[in-house]
Amino acid sequence: MKKSSFTDSKIKQLSPAKKRYSLTVDTGLSIRVMPSGVKSWIVRIPFNNRVSDITLGHFPEIGKRQACQLAKRERQKYELRAPNGYTFQDAYCLWKSLKRGEIVSYQSEKQRLDKYVVSALARKQLDDITAPMIIRLLKPIEQSGKRATAKRCLMRIREIFDLAVCAGYVLHNPIAGVSRLFKAPKKTPRPSLPWCELPAVIDVICQNANKHLQLIFFFSLYSMLRPGEVVKLRWDWIKQDCLTIPAEHMKMKRLHRVPLTAYALSLLNEAKNTSKHKRSSYVFPGQKSSKHANSQILTNFMRQNSFFKNRLVPHGLRSIARSWMADHNVSYEVAEACLAHIVGSSVSRAYQRSDFFEARMQIHKQWDGFIQDCARSAQLTSPKADSIETPSLSQS
Repeated sequence: MKKSSFTDSKIKQLSPAKKRYSLTVDTGLSIRVMPSGVKSWIVRIPFNNRVSDITLGHFPEIGKRQACQLAKRERQKYELRAPNGYTFQDAYCLWKSLKRGEIVSYQSEKQRLDKYVVSALARKQLDDITAPMIIRLLKPIEQSGKRATAKRCLMRIREIFDLAVCAGYVLHNPIAGVSRLFKAPKKTPRPSLPWCELPAVIDVICQNANKHLQLIFFFSLYSMLRPGEVVKLRWDWIKQDCLTIPAEHMKMKRLHRVPLTAYALSLLNEAKNTSKHKRSSYVFPGQKSSKHANSQILTNFMRQNSFFKNRLVPHGLRSIARSWMADHNVSYEVAEACLAHIVGSSVSRAYQRSDFFEARMQIHKQWDGFIQDCARSAQLTSPKADSIETPSLSQS
């Protein structure tokens, strides 16, 4: 067999013979098969005109990759050429397998690592990676003004090495303490406007945006949902006066219910009547009926309008709503529930499991009244709840 052809499955198939025999697996590493069937990993160390064979452990308790890593450490003690052990790519794959679906920002974190880190480190041996190497990799990112990106990359690299240590890929984390060499990123909240300026915002939206975009804006404003959550809304999530969003579609991975007032139902009814894809399962379909609208559709509009530039982004609508609730004596827990935020310790949440639906229904009635007042003060026509029967939202 060629060295590269050895895998754990092929080693498992090796049969014992009358006498023990050994097969070379990699540089200085072999697998010894005893007549009893016991298979041992052996690393050969030539030193001071003598050759010593050191037993690293037994197969299958120790697999090939781990055996290569152990052999590498032994041979490096004597400055001998060593077999290849675990690479950064191996540790990165371990991180992905453990974090996928477990962290809210998994996709963005993965894209960031792929762009700035993995392309440079993927093939490097884990125990060859040093703190200066990581500093040289991330400093240019920090110096380009992307402090937050550099910090998040460093945080995830440290996390990857921590997992690698726990898995036995490497003995220690070489970048512990490196974060002290990087400046803390400047935290700037997303731009937003005071709630008292909402009439001016509605004026610009209704004079410059098409009907589809207006409906996305008004429902985003009313529901207090995040932009990416609004465009993914489906008709089958709506039952009477409640919109129920499954946990997997929410940022915090918790089921969220949005109370629907007559005003909200009128917005949904108008979205259905004016849609180009009336049979689409999405409330706000994209160019194709099988796809939802782009999550950046409102963001792109605001970026191109001088009124909103550096003053307001779609996520800032949540800030407007939150500030309005704070100034109208809405309790902290109810206001945070409106924004689908998780509050309190894990212990308190174990006891307090209410989502304050009835209380939020009353808040949303007051909030939609304010939205309509703003529209009227701007001398605009916005869908009104007056004399509106609750529309049927079942798909035709």
